[in-house]
Amino acid sequence: QSAWLHFWVRDTGVGIPADKQSMIFDAFAQADASTTREYGGTGLGLTICSRIVAAMGGHIAVESEPGCGSTFHFTVRAQMGAALDAHARAGPLGPHARTIDPARHAHDAKRPPLRLLLAEDNPVNQKLAVKLLTTRGHVVRVANNGREAVEAAQHERFDAILMDLQMPVMGGIEACNAIRAAETAPSRVPIIAITAHAMDRDRDLCLASGMDGFVSKPVRIDVLMSELDRVVYSGDATLAA
Repeated sequence: QSAWLHFWVRDTGVGIPADKQSMIFDAFAQADASTTREYGGTGLGLTICSRIVAAMGGHIAVESEPGCGSTFHFTVRAQMGAALDAHARAGPLGPHARTIDPARHAHDAKRPPLRLLLAEDNPVNQKLAVKLLTTRGHVVRVANNGREAVEAAQHERFDAILMDLQMPVMGGIEACNAIRAAETAPSRVPIIAITAHAMDRDRDLCLASGMDGFVSKPVRIDVLMSELDRVVYSGDATLAA
């Protein structure tokens, strides 16, 4: 009725020196500070992974050498009956796919579709957000960093901008400031922060930079749609306290 599952995730990145491998699962620790400057990130990802795996009774480890990429692997114990039932209910997209609520879909259908700019550097997050939003009829343009977002906002008209805060080249706060500086009052576009930082001080920082909404990661589509409803459809372009 249960089994140990062993997952392996291999990348072709810069690799991790042997003397640094013991610290990369600690909060806010990077093997090299230049990694954050070049690629972005908070240093929390591996800590979160480690704690989730530990909570499931498993173990996580890394095998790596500089210049040759890294292989992360972890074990978890799964109840096979429950896993199969969950997969069957979820359908071909897997257990984390969201089914469409007919009542909610009908509510969305009453709203006109939006043209949205998504500023997000992570390809997986990009695909997920685009899928969730286009399923509801919205048109999504993707910017891979803050600078691309600023350029897109200067040349195209959007109903709202979904802005990740931590991105390479130019971050979300800086991009928001640049967009606001180039705007005139009647053409002000609502900007919603999409971030893994969910503290009050992060909300205050977003408000001070001229943002109108705040959604924490991992993004729940119902929360995101509620923010869009508030700042776009309802015209309440003021970040809630």
